[in-house]
Amino acid sequence: MKLLLAIAAGFLLIAAGPSMKRSSHAYGGDKRQVLDLYAPKSGPPAPVILFVHGGGWSAGSKEMGEGGQPAHFVKEGYAWASMNYRLVPQVKVEDQAADVARALAWLDRHAKRLGLDMRRLVVIAHSSGAQLAGLVGTDPQWMAGAGAPFVSIRGIVSLDGAGIDLAGIMAAGAGSSPFYANAFGTDVARQMRLSPFANLRPPDVPRWLLIHDQRNNQAAGFFGARFAEAGRARGLSIETMAVPDTNHMKMLRQLGTDGDPVTAAVDGFMREATKAP
Repeated sequence: MKLLLAIAAGFLLIAAGPSMKRSSHAYGGDKRQVLDLYAPKSGPPAPVILFVHGGGWSAGSKEMGEGGQPAHFVKEGYAWASMNYRLVPQVKVEDQAADVARALAWLDRHAKRLGLDMRRLVVIAHSSGAQLAGLVGTDPQWMAGAGAPFVSIRGIVSLDGAGIDLAGIMAAGAGSSPFYANAFGTDVARQMRLSPFANLRPPDVPRWLLIHDQRNNQAAGFFGARFAEAGRARGLSIETMAVPDTNHMKMLRQLGTDGDPVTAAVDGFMREATKAP
């Protein structure tokens, strides 16, 4: 069966092939609260990857995670779920974090019929999506509010993430960016509440991989290293990786391609993070 190809938002969308099934689901009542699930057509329940797109909290879509990524990770034995969430300014960042947790809760409730092993779950997030994933991974209130087990998240991968140390990067000047300003305003106490770095205290997701564009995103490298140091002091396993010869969107587009160093790093991380309990 040939792969069906379409171009959308600059990404190559791939329909299900002979060994991969695709389905779309609403995890909430809003038109943005939807996810696409790519999973193996047969075999034991598959460990799950939830992809959280970027877009400065005010743009972006699940299609950004539906290029070569689903086929690659399904071939490796995982199910790949790419989600939309509601956007600023229609909602607040707090609502977006709740959407991430709500999508995970929906997958957990429907795991048996969908052939998913939600005990072995990893969240992969790009850009601003990494702030949302990091917040859900350091503050259990979001999963608790959605009725989902926090302990099911075995790892988080940040791809050129924004806002891992939210208050720190705002103080360093990110507040002049309309993306940050519109999402977080000037209330420092709120910025702290929404900062994964500020929420680093048990319980936290135990394993992290923070990857950044070495040439163009030195801020992500600096604040990621700060997050890693603080997390390791608390017993977490946190790896950091600087990638030369890439850029913010190229890193995501190439995820899932042969010979890509980011893909190789994520594959290794996934093998460790999803080992059977």
